Amino acid sequence: MTLQSPQPPDESREAAEAGLQLLAGLGRVRTATLLPAAPEDLRLVDPVQMYTVAPTGALTDARPVSWRYLVRHGDEPVALAETVRDASGAHVFGQLNYGPFVAGTAAALAAAGDAGGDRPGDAEVRLLHVPAVHLIAVWLHADSADTLVPAAPAPSGIEAGRPYPAAQLLSLVAEFTPPTLTADDDRGGG
Repeated sequence: MTLQSPQPPDESREAAEAGLQLLAGLGRVRTATLLPAAPEDLRLVDPVQMYTVAPTGALTDARPVSWRYLVRHGDEPVALAETVRDASGAHVFGQLNYGPFVAGTAAALAAAGDAGGDRPGDAEVRLLHVPAVHLIAVWLHADSADTLVPAAPAPSGIEAGRPYPAAQLLSLVAEFTPPTLTADDDRGGG
């Protein structure tokens, strides 16, 4: 399987670079991985468009919400930079993440590359975010079948770095769905 990585709009990349340089240059990022890095030594790699979906949703319901970039210092992934669209539709810097999903996303991207293997056809590399259950997965979107590779930390019962057929992983995710509360629910609150 040949993996296709769509390139982000120039405006997105420029916004991510500007936000990263501003935060790093101002010394606003104080983590063990970013402190030793001069702003000019940080580079954006592996841009991936991120989609979001509800835990009971199908991939056809997933909507693009941002572009994510791995930030590397040398060979080490040290952060994730994200751009989103503002109300006018322009790409703007959204956040710099330097939590556990940094290494997890880097590892899931590597595992997804291995998962492509010798299968025929092409697949587009995407990220899928299911906020309600704190899941991020690399999404290999193909005409024949979709594959999801969860990033660490993954919810209990889901193996990070393991390629899952999309339907199987989404079925597991649906089991973690919190109950929907209704207006007449009297189990708590006020």
